Amino acid sequence: MRTSGSRHRRRCGAMMDGGFEGFAARRETIIPVVLCGGTGTRLWPVSRAGMAKQLLAMQDGETLLQITLRRVMGPGFAAPVVVGSAPQRFTLRDQVEAIVPGARIVVEPERRDTLAAVLLAAAIIARDDPDAVVAVVPSDHLIRDGDAFRSAVAMAAARVGEAGVAVIGIVPDAPSTAYGYVRPGHASGAGCFSVAKFVEKPEEPLARRLIAEGCLWNAGIFCFRAGWLVAAMETVDPQAVAAVGRAVGGLRREHGFLVPGSDFADIRAISFDHGFMECTRDAHVVPAGFRWSDLGDWNAVWAAAEKDGDGNAIRGAGLAIDARGNMIHSEGRLVCALGVEGLAIVETPDAVMVAPRERAQDVKALVGALTERRRPEATEHARTHRPWGWFQTTDLGERFRVKRIVVKPGAMLSLQRHRYRAEHWVVVRGTAEVTLEGKVFILRENESTYVAIGAVHRLANPAEGPLELIEVQTGDYLGEDDIERMEDAFGRV
Repeated sequence: MRTSGSRHRRRCGAMMDGGFEGFAARRETIIPVVLCGGTGTRLWPVSRAGMAKQLLAMQDGETLLQITLRRVMGPGFAAPVVVGSAPQRFTLRDQVEAIVPGARIVVEPERRDTLAAVLLAAAIIARDDPDAVVAVVPSDHLIRDGDAFRSAVAMAAARVGEAGVAVIGIVPDAPSTAYGYVRPGHASGAGCFSVAKFVEKPEEPLARRLIAEGCLWNAGIFCFRAGWLVAAMETVDPQAVAAVGRAVGGLRREHGFLVPGSDFADIRAISFDHGFMECTRDAHVVPAGFRWSDLGDWNAVWAAAEKDGDGNAIRGAGLAIDARGNMIHSEGRLVCALGVEGLAIVETPDAVMVAPRERAQDVKALVGALTERRRPEATEHARTHRPWGWFQTTDLGERFRVKRIVVKPGAMLSLQRHRYRAEHWVVVRGTAEVTLEGKVFILRENESTYVAIGAVHRLANPAEGPLELIEVQTGDYLGEDDIERMEDAFGRV
């Protein structure tokens, strides 16, 4: 296996000579399409539908999405098109604006898997330029060598200059059962091969055989011309193309987002790999030797992380004694591992998950069981993000709830009232502008106010720094749906 991998890397290195600079010199720029609609269920309880892994801080305070955006910036790349889900759209916008101000953000009205997202982005781009070269890039991958990534994308983009679709294939360094594989066929261009076959997540013996035979990991990074893809999809799934056409026809701008028409929901939920790549006869693969991980489960996170001398990867407050090969992740409390081996131990403010690392793929089934039991922890974090900031429940009783609330600089909550609860606000840090029954006043640190049941009120942060306060709710019913909005800057009335 090692010999095969080394041979692949030598071949890949030779093919990358001249890479991106050569492509940029002879062709137009590439439009990156960054897919940001996934939920990362197998990384529960850190990643959940309410805030998926690509939107969580990973390296140097930046998220995987932001790291991905930086990877597709600069010479040879146009401004990206980011495709994400409606529930996360405001957090998505904040993160994109911090890296690429003014980038187009397309909001899926509902999740329909990657085929719908890719086809939607291609149809939007093709309206302006059917010949535009598109590179589809997932937002939740870890790639450490940006130059090698850009060279591989340039090679794939050059191959689809006239027609076809090219996928990046990663030279494997282990027989992973978590990834799909691509079998290269005959040479089909400079540094490219036709795709002979796709193999979906094999068992380990087959994975070892595939690697020995020269197969590559499917990285889920694709290049094609926008108009070509729409036309090619017409022969594979004409219903999807018709639905996307209607959805793009109803495209509208809403609070800075591009929102397609409701016909988008008519597209079947299927991956781009299954729905198109396995059906087309014009698929090609570009072998690449850079380090890559989709961070798809806790075993993949462990593999990509720095480890101690006993192979333990520890993030946050953790301690391992006489323990080997464990993934320990803590978001607050101290987590200690004594005399255990090969576990994933993950702690968040509202949930703890312990499982053998080798069963990391089964975490998705665990989340499914929690969903069936209607446990809110299955999808929602203890810290709930809103367009204006976030809140987190710190204590909850029969007739009271205590929240920590942080409001971003310049942001304001909706003008609202509650039918069943009263609220007490205490400013911990910053300055609060309070609107209460038509009166507007300022609260500073250590000052407080009381909002009675039924009182019309609004909270805003007029300062340049964050506003932090403690809210104590009291009443018969304390659900988040006890909000009647009169005005809202985010269109939620």
